[in-house]
Amino acid sequence: MKTRVLNLLALREQEGILDRPLIIWEPAPLSCKPENLEACLETAALVDVFTPNHLELTAFFQQSPVASSDRSEIEKLGSKVLASGIGPEGKGAVVIRAGENGCFVQSRNITSQWLPPFYTADVAKEYASKVVDPTGAGNAFLGGYAIGYLQRMGNILEAACYGSVAASFALEQVGMPEKSNERDEELWNGASVGQRLHQYMARQEWLQ
Repeated sequence: MKTRVLNLLALREQEGILDRPLIIWEPAPLSCKPENLEACLETAALVDVFTPNHLELTAFFQQSPVASSDRSEIEKLGSKVLASGIGPEGKGAVVIRAGENGCFVQSRNITSQWLPPFYTADVAKEYASKVVDPTGAGNAFLGGYAIGYLQRMGNILEAACYGSVAASFALEQVGMPEKSNERDEELWNGASVGQRLHQYMARQEWLQ
């Protein structure tokens, strides 16, 4: 992976594209082993966002699956990764996607923060029936994160809000959500992405 990133940057330079791209890296699950940790950290130093899920993170450190649901363990391991240096000049971010615990966002430039998933046990009961299948939620999160990062001028916490909302649409069915249009607005499963994002961000005390 390190070679691929370096080749990508070299190709851009050859074509005269001098601005740096946003590089978000989700490690392949089968590569998340203790013997690959050193190579992983070398690669993470080249990307802007390193984003394993909680199982992938703990697998690098040979922790049990039980430990992967422990918030304090996730925070500790995430801090180890961050301390190794993420991105150019160590200014990158670690975003750990942790299922029902939401996501944990870390960077040297911010106070580390947990963000809940959109659907949580303490929101309206009717939401309980909305969660159907988690397949693809992690990928949806990363797509939403990338859009949020660009729209919010590199604010990684607000980008994670976008990711959490994007993931919520992936959870609501097996397969892809249904796209429709109402007037000039695009809807997914009949819901407005903008309204859902506003609703989610309004719940976050750190944004108030």
